[in-house]
Amino acid sequence: MRKIDSITKQGQVLFVDDKGTGRTVGTKEDCLAYGYNYTGSACYIQNNNKPTQTKGNTNLDKANKVRGANNNVLGKGSYIQAKNVTVLGNNNKAYYGADNSTLIGRNAYAENYGETAYSSSVNPDRAKFSFLQFDGITTDNIATEIYLGGKDGYRFFINESYESGFAIDYTAVAINPSSNDIFTSYGHATYKYTNNTLTEVGHEKSTTIRDSSTNHYDIDFAPISSTPDYIEVKVTGDTGHTVYWTVDFKVTEVRYA
Repeated sequence: MRKIDSITKQGQVLFVDDKGTGRTVGTKEDCLAYGYNYTGSACYIQNNNKPTQTKGNTNLDKANKVRGANNNVLGKGSYIQAKNVTVLGNNNKAYYGADNSTLIGRNAYAENYGETAYSSSVNPDRAKFSFLQFDGITTDNIATEIYLGGKDGYRFFINESYESGFAIDYTAVAINPSSNDIFTSYGHATYKYTNNTLTEVGHEKSTTIRDSSTNHYDIDFAPISSTPDYIEVKVTGDTGHTVYWTVDFKVTEVRYA
């Protein structure tokens, strides 16, 4: 999906171009992917003064603004820019890119693909507890990046508009169907985004339980400076092994602008 560059005062949506350095009016497909209106060879947002009803949405309160498609929203004051989102509660937000996410509570916010976010905060965009799932396959002993939902390129992105702290408890499970052996690892990692820099404060692998044939399997993380920054998840199998991986992140986050 092409990223949005900006929205003009007239409500026209402009997209990032193919080079990533400029802007373009985008195509009809770019526009409709966000649930916007494609009119006269340009993309426009809906009237913000009206509740947005995009095809396929179930929106049970007019105070919600639902801009994506195929969403289900129960509660008041939520703002949904993604698609295939389920919301239960009030004043929750699913931002661009948070497709297939679930939000529960008050002032929960989802910014990553497939995220399940919980919050009971009285302040918007302040704190949450969320689940993220990474899936992938390895066929050798080279560290390989895996992605959210197994969807290529979908990572744990960092919102650089905030100073943030992240406490991550993770569980990694790998299975080699040929040998019927598994690898499991549990641990903790801490990250912070401060002074415009994403930093790993620490990563402790507390427990690893495995079959003996998986002795070379491993998991690791790394902070990556990009646009935006993200936390990279890599797993390592073994030569001649076709290994299926799932890594779950349980993330407690606090931030301020």
